[in-house]
Amino acid sequence: MLSRRFSDAPAGLDPYSTSSTVSRDWPRRAGMLVLVLILVTTGSYIREKAADEYSEVDWLVIAQVGLSLAGGYLGTTLIRRSSMGGFGARVLAVYLLAVVASAPFSSYAMLVAGYWILLAGTSLLCLGLVSSSVTEDSLRDIETLILATLSFMLLKDTLIDAFYFQPQVERLEEQGIEMYRFGMGSSSSNSMGLLAAVAFWMSFKAPSERGAGSVLRLLWRGLFVAVVLLTRTRIALAALLWSSVLRWWFVHRQQRSSRPHTVLVAMPCIIVSFVLFLTIGWLWRVPLIAGGLDLVNRGEDSDTMMSVTGRTDVWPYALKRILDGPISIVFGHGYGASRSVLNENNSNASFFAYHAHNTFLEVLLSTGVLGALPFIVLVVYSLTWLVRFSWLLQSFSLGFALRAATVVSAILNSTMTESELAIKIGPALVIYLFYVLSLDRQPAFLRASQLRSGH
Repeated sequence: MLSRRFSDAPAGLDPYSTSSTVSRDWPRRAGMLVLVLILVTTGSYIREKAADEYSEVDWLVIAQVGLSLAGGYLGTTLIRRSSMGGFGARVLAVYLLAVVASAPFSSYAMLVAGYWILLAGTSLLCLGLVSSSVTEDSLRDIETLILATLSFMLLKDTLIDAFYFQPQVERLEEQGIEMYRFGMGSSSSNSMGLLAAVAFWMSFKAPSERGAGSVLRLLWRGLFVAVVLLTRTRIALAALLWSSVLRWWFVHRQQRSSRPHTVLVAMPCIIVSFVLFLTIGWLWRVPLIAGGLDLVNRGEDSDTMMSVTGRTDVWPYALKRILDGPISIVFGHGYGASRSVLNENNSNASFFAYHAHNTFLEVLLSTGVLGALPFIVLVVYSLTWLVRFSWLLQSFSLGFALRAATVVSAILNSTMTESELAIKIGPALVIYLFYVLSLDRQPAFLRASQLRSGH
């Protein structure tokens, strides 16, 4: 039998003893509603907008700004009632100051100010909701709400891609372009695939946790995997595979009968053998293996693959713009302005760069060293879910800790080729902040657990 340290039982007070009370508090209830609207309006298909209208303000931009302002107000109200939070909250506050400091030195000051409002308001809302969570059950309320919203968004965008954008797919096929990926019409293929991978790992419940029936969860997981395959997103596939290994490792490491050293040696051997098996199957053109790898490859030739789908054309120019001068090195070119900066006189780019396609290059390009330092500290802090997993089980249940570890791992898996955490506010960043800020609740949950156990 597992000890309390490895128990699935919620940490803190009795299950749902205060969660329902907290949820009846109007600022928290309103904050959760605003969080849902922010997720939907920033991370799913709402309307089409031409490229030449990108900088124009329309009703959706006004709605996003309004929701962020409302979120900032509600978050501040909740913080005043509870606390500012711990280490993660303080580092996030420093990062927000660094982001706004980039505006006066940017050629796109108004754009930066707008994106900062979105980031600051949503960050304060996440901070307020987490800091007002007096038990793990309160955190689970937020987590469940996020998962339900992601499920709705992915189902909606999948149906839109399958039916609304079908004429667009047919036109592409008539032009000889058959590589249509879900998300190309509705939002972004890479973002949609990554969110599906994140939702997949958020859907796992421990036996002691309340939730939907097993059949319904299996159906949702089937949808999430289908979205990953239909978007043909390599980072999402890698997130599913790597996080599955991670989850398996953490679960088996808690069992007394496990042999971690044997497993530690066996896992690399199994992974290498699997890669060799796939390579041989692809070289021999085994139908199932070759078809699967071609699906992931998306019909790209070796030159495109070696350039990481054109990203090697973007990275050197991003580094060049980072080193434009002392101001760009210290303050960057402005948060959210990389779309404009990276396409200024970049003759080597083979495609329009919406961002730097690398999280750390993006944060340096946008906010300079001033913003990169707290951002990196926040990333290192988030790794606590991975490197101190067993220690955290003294305060959090196994189910919540496993979801946090796999989701953080899945999102960080995308940092080398994507910039979801640094370009602007969106669902991936919101979910990441939720799990990072949840680490700040560890001391309070630990004290409550010790009081319950009589220590």
